[in-house]
Amino acid sequence: MSQAHFNQAAAEMLGAATVYAPEGMMQVGHDFMGFADAYNQIAQAFGTMARHADEEFPLHDAIVDHMKEMHADLRRVADLARDLQPMFRKFHQEDIARIASPRKGERKWDLANNRDFIGGGF
Repeated sequence: MSQAHFNQAAAEMLGAATVYAPEGMMQVGHDFMGFADAYNQIAQAFGTMARHADEEFPLHDAIVDHMKEMHADLRRVADLARDLQPMFRKFHQEDIARIASPRKGERKWDLANNRDFIGGGF
């Protein structure tokens, strides 16, 4: 007998999110690229289960229809996740430009190097 261990896989995702601590924001932007694929795979897994439910399991039609609706919603989430990385590039284009083409001495503008002046005026 084969069992689906969806809760275990979801717990691993939750664990990864819980300990997520990127060094910088460029890592966050890069990691956004993987969200669409992750949600697409989740949607595919759920779609496969919905198909099994429809074709093989003696379930009430309302349950199968609900599973199909959930599959469609997960596909929409995957589509939404595709927007994260382009949005990151659009709304942080100035920040990204400074990382991609730093000015000489750019690190002198780093918050860690200006700790004493954070929140203060001149």
